Amino acid sequence: MIIDTHCHLSYPDFDRDRDEMLSRARQADVVGFVTIATGPDDWRRCLDLAEGRPAVRVALGIHPNEADIFSEQTFAELSQLARSNIRVVGIGETGLDYFRENSPRDKQRASFLAHLDLAVEMNRPFILHCRAAEDDMLKILEERAASGKSLRGVWHCFSASAEIAQRAMKLGLYFGLGGITTYPKAAGVRAAAAILPADRIILETDCPFLPPQGWRGQRNEPAYLKKVVQVLSETRSVPPAEIERATTENAHRLFGEW
Repeated sequence: MIIDTHCHLSYPDFDRDRDEMLSRARQADVVGFVTIATGPDDWRRCLDLAEGRPAVRVALGIHPNEADIFSEQTFAELSQLARSNIRVVGIGETGLDYFRENSPRDKQRASFLAHLDLAVEMNRPFILHCRAAEDDMLKILEERAASGKSLRGVWHCFSASAEIAQRAMKLGLYFGLGGITTYPKAAGVRAAAAILPADRIILETDCPFLPPQGWRGQRNEPAYLKKVVQVLSETRSVPPAEIERATTENAHRLFGEW
């Protein structure tokens, strides 16, 4: 069994064949999904999508690239939705993105801190997005750890160096691994993936984005996680079945049972 811990099933890329796509996923042993809502327009879509689909869970957040909408009122709405729906198993994605900088850094930071606090209050894991901001994000998390605050969450789409991985491991984070690990030029990412603790890795697609090698340039979907399993098996020198077993157990520990 495989759990796709980070996907965007509500995106219009899947409007024409969403049920068929989910059927293909089941045929590829993908039995659970966490669909990530990145802003107010997406929160309700994801919650509606999960209704009647027992395999689908939801995480609610404000993406760093949309952090300019962050306000006390907007976040109160997010909090109310998260607290009132049992389908919500995570808070995010949240974090810092200095690559595009679609939102001011101070707004990103304020939004990030609010998400971390809500995750603690609700006893839910947070989902981290980080791009070109590793040092700043880790400093925030390290400061929280030093003050005794809980750090239960996953670094989504982990693609940083082995050195950064070592630093993040000390915080007890989980690491989401997906299509990037299969790219020929991603040797550094595979080097990091090779040293991550077996009880801290989970699988994700980030679909419709970042398809594995063999589907580059196409829409990504959960069924392609088999390719990620294969590459991680080779990278970590363990059988594919061990990758599937460990990552599914880890996903259950982090997000709950399916």
